[in-house]
Amino acid sequence: MIEELNLDHRDIKILSWFMEDPHVSQSEIATRLKLSQPSVNFRIHKLKQRGMLNFQTGLSLNKTGLFMARIDFTAKNAPEVLKQIKQCEFFVNGFTMSGKRNVSVQLVNTDLKKIDEIVNLHIRSREDIDNIDVQVIVNAANDFLFSVNLDKEGHEHCYKVGGCKDCRKPWKYQKKKN
Repeated sequence: MIEELNLDHRDIKILSWFMEDPHVSQSEIATRLKLSQPSVNFRIHKLKQRGMLNFQTGLSLNKTGLFMARIDFTAKNAPEVLKQIKQCEFFVNGFTMSGKRNVSVQLVNTDLKKIDEIVNLHIRSREDIDNIDVQVIVNAANDFLFSVNLDKEGHEHCYKVGGCKDCRKPWKYQKKKN
């Protein structure tokens, strides 16, 4: 795997130290690697440009007490569905996958009823989605950070159970025909 990532042993060490401690200083890394601080800075910059080193700020699933659900389903146009669902205030992440259920979405909220409302009104109601499976994530083995929009301004209806019916986002669309 290391060869495919095109990393040398120094880059691997830098990445490992940042994963152990995201606050490790460049001077500490320089001392450990016996390199100059500008050399370390160059390597870190290069790793960031390649997308190998990223820093994430977010809420911890295990420490917030929020509920997270994983919703897997089959969508006729997975990329378009993900693009639309991504607009939800409570969207954490989404994946296009292989297999029968080709989309997986993570939603978070303080109330399972709100997650259920989002699933029912914005996912189950769509004629281009079926094979829906909803599971509540109980615990994460590793600290799982996620970001959501915590700013209610202009989205008060989003935060109320029952507020999805007032949703003005373009992802609320085509209802299933009965």
